[in-house]
Amino acid sequence: MSSPLKHFDTKSFLNNHWQQSPLLVRQALTVDNLISKEDLFSLAQEAEVESRIIIGDPKADNWDLQHGPFDQDTYDDLPETHWTLLVQAVDHWLENIREVLQSFSFLPRWRVDDIMISYSPQHGGVGPHYDLYDVFLIQLQGNRIWRAGQLCDDETDVIDGLPVKVISDFQEQDSWEMSPGDMLYLPPGIAHWGESLTESITLSVGFRAPSDSEFITDFGYFLSEKVSEFSRYSDQKIKDRSASPYQIRQEDVDRLKQIMLRYQDSDELLASWLGQYMTEPKYDDTATENENMEMAQFVRQWQANTLYKNPSSRMAYCEGMLFADGQDFETTLSFETLNLICQLDTLHYSAAKDFSDVRAHNLMWQLLTAGVVFFDV
Repeated sequence: MSSPLKHFDTKSFLNNHWQQSPLLVRQALTVDNLISKEDLFSLAQEAEVESRIIIGDPKADNWDLQHGPFDQDTYDDLPETHWTLLVQAVDHWLENIREVLQSFSFLPRWRVDDIMISYSPQHGGVGPHYDLYDVFLIQLQGNRIWRAGQLCDDETDVIDGLPVKVISDFQEQDSWEMSPGDMLYLPPGIAHWGESLTESITLSVGFRAPSDSEFITDFGYFLSEKVSEFSRYSDQKIKDRSASPYQIRQEDVDRLKQIMLRYQDSDELLASWLGQYMTEPKYDDTATENENMEMAQFVRQWQANTLYKNPSSRMAYCEGMLFADGQDFETTLSFETLNLICQLDTLHYSAAKDFSDVRAHNLMWQLLTAGVVFFDV
């Protein structure tokens, strides 16, 4: 599954489809024996795994939503048709599913949210809806029909009183029947509706797309932690305001604008915030237990044992900085070495020449302390 996508032109896709229009790619991936229904059901029985079951018939506008974990009795009580099991972040738990992400290396890895996998019997689906993020839908087993509709916005009506968001007026514009190995890309906001024609399993690679509001709010909080309280609004040489003391003048707005631009125009500050924000973990409780050891002890252990990366960790880097799980780590290691650290799930001491460098020792020791990497001994 780590091979590039087949029958897929990356340049054409990025120019003509990414965040613009749907694209169907037949036989894009080899998907034999990636995951079974039993594997998925087993994952959904775990309390640490986010899962849902949605039961419903679009024709009747009758929907029920249940949250996991689920036991065998739950599965036994389900109807024969018209339901879907959805399991989030399967890439956190299964290495072969995580390898699917390597086929999407033409996109920023720090934009990836997770891999969700769904199982449906015949007529299973979640109804016509839209997502506010990019998604690649890959058929793993069985056959499923996908219908694409109109571009939605915050004015798009959904049916009131339902536990799931179902579009009230779905306007079908295209449809595709998908078989194992087929892949459908859908940009944000496009209404879509999947329905299983047979028992089927679908893998979804979702990409994070925080709202402008989320960006602004988090950046403001980030700045509040960085800026000294002695940095304050100042209006030296202000003119006499006795004629209009309540008026906010353009010169007042200009002063505020200069304060905002001071931080907005700092590439270093913005890159630091972006790296921390986009690598925040999806779940708060998935970090490995911190290991406390001295640097020299850590290096000796790394020379003798493999370092493993926490499967749920998110990483990125920029000039002089590595980001992991919402934290920043200063480093002068090369981009090549930083890319290797981000890319590999297992980090052998001999994997890179720079790993024998004291700078790598210091960085990896910090990552160990932060729970991003660990020894399995």
